[in-house]
Amino acid sequence: MSANHSLILFAGDMTSQLPSLFACFGYKTTGKIEIAKGLPQIWEYTNWPRRSRPHNVVHKAVLYNGTWTAVLDREMIMILDQEKCTKCASQFNISIFGYMIESVSGTCALYLYSPEKVRGLNIQNFEMLEDFGEPLPQEAEITTEEMLADGAMRISRRMGFSDSLFAHPTSKVQIVEMEDPARTQNHKHEIVSAHKPNKLPEIPKPVHRIEKPWWKLW
Repeated sequence: MSANHSLILFAGDMTSQLPSLFACFGYKTTGKIEIAKGLPQIWEYTNWPRRSRPHNVVHKAVLYNGTWTAVLDREMIMILDQEKCTKCASQFNISIFGYMIESVSGTCALYLYSPEKVRGLNIQNFEMLEDFGEPLPQEAEITTEEMLADGAMRISRRMGFSDSLFAHPTSKVQIVEMEDPARTQNHKHEIVSAHKPNKLPEIPKPVHRIEKPWWKLW
């Protein structure tokens, strides 16, 4: 079994504070929100680059289940930014839990902030890079090998949120559109580079020589 996605959970109902919540991570919401039903539509709406949308715009799927406000992070970077997660948890006085997994490459990360980092687990290329704090009770009987398969999802379910809720036919998932400053900066750089004239090579100035008959030596 392989997986490739990231989920970040914010304690409580944060759906009315999404602009401020995403601002913690450097995103600027555009005010556009769509409702998606079913994984195919969620995957279509959150894909990047999305058809007919600027390349500096990303979309996050958001769902509240009564305990956690879950964000499906296709870019797989939010839960890994420890500074921003700590700042966000402190600003809203909430707990933040999440994971990212790319099982094919042997990569998995798991973090809990409340508001400081309580637990941190980071595996890359099948090697343990970080094992911070005491294992969570929800980690019981889940091996490192299982963590790289479906362990992170099982822990999330034990924490109170199942990723399968995104696929449930009755779930109305919010698709939030936002500007990604990093992509905006890259986009501007690409535009400047594309319009920057190529520097032509300098043409050497002609050298004026005085030709002499071959038989003259002076």
